[in-house]
Amino acid sequence: MNLSFTTKRLNVIEIDASSSMVEHHQLTIALPAILTPAVVAKLPCYFQGIDSIATAEKWLANMLNECRLLMLQSQHQEVVGLLFIYTENHDALIGYLLAEQYWGQGLAFELLQGFINLAGTQSQWHKLIAGVDESNTPSIKLLKKLAFEKQASKENGMLFYEFNLNQGIQ
Repeated sequence: MNLSFTTKRLNVIEIDASSSMVEHHQLTIALPAILTPAVVAKLPCYFQGIDSIATAEKWLANMLNECRLLMLQSQHQEVVGLLFIYTENHDALIGYLLAEQYWGQGLAFELLQGFINLAGTQSQWHKLIAGVDESNTPSIKLLKKLAFEKQASKENGMLFYEFNLNQGIQ
């Protein structure tokens, strides 16, 4: 089932094998401008060095094999970020990022609020789990604002926050 949804300012589209060539191309062209050194600084090494169409194509193919990938578009159809979903048992491990020029505008809040609402309709998931670098204060504040609860586990500077889909947004 496709996980696309819209919010007030975002059109969130799942990219997979059934997606149009236009969507794939649009995302591939946008990736080098989104995955800049500032955006990927605290992300795993496979996010680093996406600075050409060729590296973007390879990265996208690898990501589509590993997770569900949702492209975030502005109202003007510009690609502004990504949402990643890895399913493990009955949990959705999520990651998200926005192009640097869209930081601080409330888009991540809007994205996650919309995704929480959508995820609540998906019977395969019981919890959302978000990993965040311990130095990413804005993202930590965002997760807390959306009622994600900090977990005791910590790995390599990553903190983990859980959202129980049975509780809904507070």
